[in-house]
Amino acid sequence: MFCTGIKRSFTARHMLVGDFGDESLPHEHQYVVEWICSVHKLDENGFGVDIDLLKDKLELVLSRLDHVLLNDLPFFQNTQTSIENTSRYITATLREELEKEHYPVTSIAQSEVRIWESDDAWASFREEWS
Repeated sequence: MFCTGIKRSFTARHMLVGDFGDESLPHEHQYVVEWICSVHKLDENGFGVDIDLLKDKLELVLSRLDHVLLNDLPFFQNTQTSIENTSRYITATLREELEKEHYPVTSIAQSEVRIWESDDAWASFREEWS
């Protein structure tokens, strides 16, 4: 399998729901997001996925999250704003954006969004697309 990935960052606030001490209060993170797409075979030009398209879509999605309180988004009304769930939200939104472009998302075997909350802590969501 071939993998192609990009990396971008955004800043957002969130608060965990429950007894998590200071994490239960609104606080800010500088998140680093990696989007890795895997394909079974390369196209006729020897490429897996159009990197420019990936960059455009990830920047679009992250621009909607930049400097917002994640808890205010409808997706998180009954869902914890963990980085695991945030990566799941970003994955779903990226897929929607690619489908709007009529991009054949089934040509992507697997999509993974990895979010770094700090220099040494990350979580990801990986999903089969084909």
